[in-house]
Formats: sequence, structure tokens, C-alpha cells
Amino acid sequence: MVWIEADVTGPWTVPSVDVWHDHAVFHFLTDAADRARYVGHVREAVKPGGTVIIATFAPDGPDRCSDLPVCRYDAAGIAAELGEMFTLVETIADVHRTPSGAAQSFIYSRFVREPPA
Repeated sequence: MVWIEADVTGPWTVPSVDVWHDHAVFHFLTDAADRARYVGHVREAVKPGGTVIIATFAPDGPDRCSDLPVCRYDAAGIAAELGEMFTLVETIADVHRTPSGAAQSFIYSRFVREPPA
């Protein structure tokens, strides 16, 4: 396993990976250019046949977190951001309880990168 800690909107390279797991990062990317750079890293890093798991705030989730604005997604919205290279396999809804007890609606979406044609 390789643990990567980096600015997903900045320049970096990583060896190809079988699994990309993002828990609550993507929804903080409110700028379209930042999301495009993130998706570029996903496309470069995930091997054909590899898995992408992204957890974001659901459409009924909060519009701010830690006093920062966020984007909320359903599975189709995340799929549109990733593009045709990735196929949605499943989505699971979850309610996260914050330390203060507030409920936050999340969705976990799992995609597979399509092999080259």
C-alpha cells in the first residue's frame, strides 16, 4: 500500500494505483479548475480496471463544513465530473454524526476505470 499526501490541485506524480480512496476531499473543491486538476490526477493515477471511491456530501448535506463552502453531489454528479473513463458501480448513502451530534448526509460512490478500447 502507498499512502499519498499531496495537494490534489497542484502538480505531482505518483506510480499507478489500483485504488483511489477520497473521504471528504472532493466536496471542498468548489472551483471548476481545481476539480479538473483533481480528476486529471485520478485519470493519470488509477490503473485500467482500478477502483475509485469518493465520499462527498450528499444533495441534502450541509452547504458548509468547518466554515468552508462545499459542493454537494449525487452519484450522477460525481460521474459527470469523472467522465466516461469511469463507470459507476454502486453508491451508498450514510449519515455521519459530527462530534457535536449534528447529522451530515454523505454518499460513497464506487467507480471502475474502464480498460482501454
